[in-house]
Amino acid sequence: MQKISLLAIGSLKESWIRTGCGFYLSRLQRAFDVSVQELPASKEKLPEKQREEESERVFRVLEQCGGEVWLLDEQGDVLTSQQFSAEISKRKDRGTPLTFVVGGAYGFTDAVRHRADHMLSLSAMTLPHELCRLLFFEQLYRASEIMKGSGYHHG
Repeated sequence: MQKISLLAIGSLKESWIRTGCGFYLSRLQRAFDVSVQELPASKEKLPEKQREEESERVFRVLEQCGGEVWLLDEQGDVLTSQQFSAEISKRKDRGTPLTFVVGGAYGFTDAVRHRADHMLSLSAMTLPHELCRLLFFEQLYRASEIMKGSGYHHG
């Protein structure tokens, strides 16, 4: 079973987002070995200091990761659900572990961006990191259903 990890800055505070993430995570376990690792958000006041501190935490974890690293970032590539499914399917066929990373409010430093194998945007709009996690899990579930050929995706 393909290993997919989500590395995220901060914890989920909104109960409706926790519920939604749990909903998709329970379904994803049928298709993937999914794990979530939360890193503490910075308490720094200055945005640049927050970005640096959080990026350093992310970078330390990524140094230990095997497989591919995908940053979820508004500057990333925009894929359709079918294209995303095809990308996941290729890596599943090769047995490539995937780590997706959701940054904090001020994004990533260039060092983290350079460490990433891919950058993926879930929207041209800026999203709160909690909502980004929920959208990511839904799109990953949708990708798994596209791979199976189920009727979930109508696009």
